Amino acid sequence: MFAPLDNVTEDPATGSASAAFAAYRASLLPDTDANIAYLINQGEDMGRPSQLRLQVHKERGIVQQVVVGGDCVAVMRGEISV
Repeated sequence: MFAPLDNVTEDPATGSASAAFAAYRASLLPDTDANIAYLINQGEDMGRPSQLRLQVHKERGIVQQVVVGGDCVAVMRGEISV
């Protein structure tokens, strides 16, 4: 979540960026077929350490799937009425 007006200028765990990074890194490996696990630590400098677990499936030289996981805790709750 990004909320610069509430002093939250950066998300401590960016799953979308981590997934893109993992896919890119796996695409550079010489293996044509592979299942690769990555562990990414983020948010330590901002006092909110986070750990993302990623699984990348590469087949015939092309990344087919990236799965992002980890544990989480609720830090905010809201409601939108339309």
